[in-house]
Amino acid sequence: MATRETPQSNTETAPLTDSANSADLSLSIPADASETEAAAIAAAISAHVTARQRAAVATAQRQTVEYADEWTLAGRLASVGKRRLPSKVKRGEEWKAAARARY
Repeated sequence: MATRETPQSNTETAPLTDSANSADLSLSIPADASETEAAAIAAAISAHVTARQRAAVATAQRQTVEYADEWTLAGRLASVGKRRLPSKVKRGEEWKAAARARY
């Protein structure tokens, strides 16, 4: 940001880093922007980068669902006299699905 004492070119570049994907970001603020405009631009960019970092952390922490093997599930259902297979049974819930299967 250009101050009244030190004139600069049209834009000023301040590097920002995004640790979520480790890509370098740069912020360009027009030289004719007031201090409040520059602060608002910097705050908006900071909020955006922070939101992206939080989303990346949340995505990394999300657990993936593993589904049961269809053949194992078919065997368990056949053992209780069921023929119709339910879809998308989570691993560890095979017996629940066998008990809830219709016929």
